Amino acid sequence: MPQAMLASPPASVPRRALTTRPLDFWLLGGASLAAWLVMMLADLLRTRAGVDERLGQVAVLALSLSLVANYPHFLFSYRLAYTRGRTFVLAHWWQLIAVPLALAALLALAYAFYQVPIANLPWTAAAASALSPFGLNAQVVSGPRFGDLLLGLTFNLMILTIGWHYTKQVFGCMMVYAHFDGYPLTHSQRRVLKRALLAMWALVFVDNNRSGAWRAHLTFSYSSLDLPDIAVPIAGTIVAVGFALAAYRVVYANYTAARRLPSANFLVPMAALYIWWLPLTRQSEFYFFMAPLFHAVQYLPFVYRVEDSRRRAAGAGHAALVGVVAAVLLAGWLAFELVPGAFDALLGTSAALGISFFVIAAMLFINIHHYFIDNVIWRFADPEVRSHLLS
Repeated sequence: MPQAMLASPPASVPRRALTTRPLDFWLLGGASLAAWLVMMLADLLRTRAGVDERLGQVAVLALSLSLVANYPHFLFSYRLAYTRGRTFVLAHWWQLIAVPLALAALLALAYAFYQVPIANLPWTAAAASALSPFGLNAQVVSGPRFGDLLLGLTFNLMILTIGWHYTKQVFGCMMVYAHFDGYPLTHSQRRVLKRALLAMWALVFVDNNRSGAWRAHLTFSYSSLDLPDIAVPIAGTIVAVGFALAAYRVVYANYTAARRLPSANFLVPMAALYIWWLPLTRQSEFYFFMAPLFHAVQYLPFVYRVEDSRRRAAGAGHAALVGVVAAVLLAGWLAFELVPGAFDALLGTSAALGISFFVIAAMLFINIHHYFIDNVIWRFADPEVRSHLLS
């Protein structure tokens, strides 16, 4: 990032925001911290009448709110990428053409040969034999059907890319607010922050893959990996070191050099990620259902800023922005629920395969591809980002 972008703004210039500064605080992580605190307190009272039932209803609440938060945050990334024109798409052909084609081919292969027994594929036995010395990892390639194998591997790919995506989004939130606040960050300080966040990705990945347990999503079950138990304390130590380095080399160093402290809006995305993911702060219903919801909420102020800036540049009224939001809400419902659900009903996948194949396939495709899209559309050097997000 050019140094000019990191210089302190004149005192007369109002402090900038994605929406408003108080609202940004709640959207970028503050609301999630408040919800987590309430749910942690409720967890302590779980044995009391009605409390456990209310916590169990969080899943229903989160799934209902997916219509206005999770689904739109995925679909807006498609809009921001594929409305940039042919030149932009071809310039990023790997993320915008090759990845979706590869995912579509993988899922089509899974559907076409779903019922083929794994026992008929000799290479899977060889793979299971190679993995068996490392614990229960052989379960990942155990099937029993070829479709189960491919979907299971795709689920594990999604879990891997989720961590990468969450941490990169939080890093982006912090860099944008460093720019808005004129908070000075050197290249080495940005690298320290990024590595501290990526350490959280490593911790959540190894923590979710230390037992080789079978996990369920909708109507499908898949096996996690069985990483060595020592990997968890090693990852936890790296997270602690990363946090300490970020506090010392960024916050303390800037305070001693220029008496500058970061704003609450700069810090809250990172604080939220730690609360969402650290095993010590984990509340089950919040971790599985509310953290993905608040991740989507964290994304939406950036979309609002870009879309509103585009609207103003085109000289359009507020009705144009309302129309875009309505179209994306409808597209999310169609992409995640109505269209794949109709294919499942038409082809009888629940009866034939035992799973809602197309609903699961749509979720996997959009989730994984979304992470690659975001790697393209939110780059500080991109002229459109600088024009609509940072200006």
